[in-house]
Amino acid sequence: MADVDIDTALGWRGRTVRDRDGEKIGTFGDVFLDERDRPAWASVRTGLFGRRESCVPLDEATEVDGDVRLPYPAELVKEAPQVDPDVALEPDEEDRLHAHYGRDAVPADVEMVRSEEEVSLGPVERRPTERVRLRKVTVTEDVTQRIPVRREVVQLEHEPPPEGEIESAQDAGEAPPENR
Repeated sequence: MADVDIDTALGWRGRTVRDRDGEKIGTFGDVFLDERDRPAWASVRTGLFGRRESCVPLDEATEVDGDVRLPYPAELVKEAPQVDPDVALEPDEEDRLHAHYGRDAVPADVEMVRSEEEVSLGPVERRPTERVRLRKVTVTEDVTQRIPVRREVVQLEHEPPPEGEIESAQDAGEAPPENR
């Protein structure tokens, strides 16, 4: 699976979306981000005047000759469950979309037993040390970041003139350059 970066996904908005056989499906619409703020899903405007929107996963989308190519047949995309494009995808909506496209959804809770090995003079023995549970949660952080800003400044530097200019100005009856 190739990840599509946010700049690429936003650049695809308004482009023609084609199915795996090159048949036009519709127009690339809005982008839905995952819990790590990376593009995960996009809407495709289909139907008469693009009034119907279908949601498609972006992890296998590619750009071909300026169009967005999906690895799915057009009918599968057009029959996708409807979601509100103005609202973030709810977990149950995302599960329905994963099921529609025949993809494995990431489980919300996964359990495992973590083991450690201990050094001993006998054979290696593994025994459980703790039970851990992996949960998918959304965390929002406020970040303050310093951004360097460059600008050009004109500075005036003063240097005494070379010795020859001072003497020639005095010979001509003129004041030296620093007294003018």
